[in-house]
Amino acid sequence: MSQGGQIAADAVRDMLVGLADALQDAQGTLSEAARTGDGGQGYEIPYLDFAFEVEFHEEAEANQPMRLRLLPKARRDRDETGRETRITSSISGRLATVPAHGGRPETLLDLGVSAVEGRAKRERLDIQVSSMAGERLGGVPVSLQVDVEMTERLLGYRPSAQQRLSLLSSQRLTTREDGSAQLVVELASLRGKQVVVQVESRGAIGRVLLPGDPS
Repeated sequence: MSQGGQIAADAVRDMLVGLADALQDAQGTLSEAARTGDGGQGYEIPYLDFAFEVEFHEEAEANQPMRLRLLPKARRDRDETGRETRITSSISGRLATVPAHGGRPETLLDLGVSAVEGRAKRERLDIQVSSMAGERLGGVPVSLQVDVEMTERLLGYRPSAQQRLSLLSSQRLTTREDGSAQLVVELASLRGKQVVVQVESRGAIGRVLLPGDPS
């Protein structure tokens, strides 16, 4: 791509990103107003049509190298004597909102901890992945990790790297056909302390507090 083409592409990209950020801020303001208002009803911006004109300037000034700029058409410099090239272009389009999760129903996580019968110092972490439509989601990946920051914030204790590695025998599971997954957790490395584990699947995040080894 030529220098002028790259500058034009970068400038258009910056304009579109700025417009998208402004649209997101506006939607955030409307959502917050609905949440805190008495009526509790909000407004969602489905799309935004836009059109603007820009001018591509090639400028030459005394004792200065050639400069290329892309500016809104309405912008004018008082001294235009140094300009050699001016190209006007119109850009239009539509920014449309995309439903969360690609339009799929929101994913739900149900987490539970239970003792493993006959196996001291071990607990079973039970995970159930489903959707708000009531569908059990089988064959989907589930990631697990010790939430160090949350553990320290809630319990005033920061688990070591060795404890984190010993606690979870696997950090990635796949749900069965019924949407369930289980992991046996070794509590011995915690030495009587508790820890927070974060579970994530298809954008849904849940946390569970594991009990410390009582022995």
